[in-house]
Amino acid sequence: MYSATDPPKRSNGGLTYGSDNGSGNGDRSWALSLSAGYDVPQGDMSQSFKAAPTFSFSYLNNYNNFTFNATIGYVSYKPKFDTTYFVGNDPTQGYLQYGSFNSLEIYTGAAYNVPISNNAKLYFGLDIGNYFNFFNYTTNDGQGNTSTYSSAYSQQFIAPKLGVDVMVSDNLSLGLEAKYNFIFSGSEADNLDFTTDDAYVTSSYTALSYKTFSGHITLTYHF
Repeated sequence: MYSATDPPKRSNGGLTYGSDNGSGNGDRSWALSLSAGYDVPQGDMSQSFKAAPTFSFSYLNNYNNFTFNATIGYVSYKPKFDTTYFVGNDPTQGYLQYGSFNSLEIYTGAAYNVPISNNAKLYFGLDIGNYFNFFNYTTNDGQGNTSTYSSAYSQQFIAPKLGVDVMVSDNLSLGLEAKYNFIFSGSEADNLDFTTDDAYVTSSYTALSYKTFSGHITLTYHF
């Protein structure tokens, strides 16, 4: 186990969380991180979708007091209500059936590290990137006529983050991180009606589409 009284035998910016170790020239190191957590929709989105597990993989560059990340992640929100009726609870008046809302996340970010001991740090920063969303639903007009649609589109997001990270061995650290995700306007979406094979394009542009809050546990390998 890593401790202040039994430090690793090599000087490493990742292990010392960005300290330049007195060199004055800065110190650089690299790391790989796996993250698992829970993402909770906020606002209007919370009316339609449940909180969902989220996973990510990051490539990290530690330089002095900063950590830079390139990350790919995934989350799949389940609908709160599988079926929404057009009139009351009468299926003969038509209804919608929703599938999952899936997002592939690709983003980069930076954080400033504040050492709180020889083997622990507090950090805060910002992530920015894109969500690539995939969503499908089925409509029924109540007379037995159904149509299934699939939508794929991208959205930009920005996410302030705050976390703590603690070394548990010479090369491994465990951390907790909280993020608030602001997801912005979407791009054009290609939609396909599976019952007719008709494709069409729609556009959706808003200043702020929705927000989510996420908490993560991270395991990081420093090298």
